[in-house]
Amino acid sequence: MSGSFSTRVLDAVLSRKRREKEIARRKMIKITLSALEKLSERYPFSRAYIFGSLIETGRFVPGISDVDIAIEGLKDEDFFPAAGFLSTLLEVDVDLIQLEGHPLEDIIRKEGLLWMQRG
Repeated sequence: MSGSFSTRVLDAVLSRKRREKEIARRKMIKITLSALEKLSERYPFSRAYIFGSLIETGRFVPGISDVDIAIEGLKDEDFFPAAGFLSTLLEVDVDLIQLEGHPLEDIIRKEGLLWMQRG
């Protein structure tokens, strides 16, 4: 018995899934940027960086991945309320870190997606 096995259907399904994941990733970036804007109205901070799987094509998995955000200039007493606020708005787990003095600070500044307050 000879012949080749066609993966055309499987390839089409996988391609569609990749497109859907990318659409969801881009949507989550927009939602996250909007959430940071809302957060800045409630808790003052100077800037934030989105990093991790959300900014890397093919790595963010909707419904599984968390959202990684490094924030700069946030008061210590506002940290946990801010994390809860973002998690509620985004409806996903948020890994919020204070950027100043963090071991990954330089990498996050270099590779992260920067958010700054308008104006």
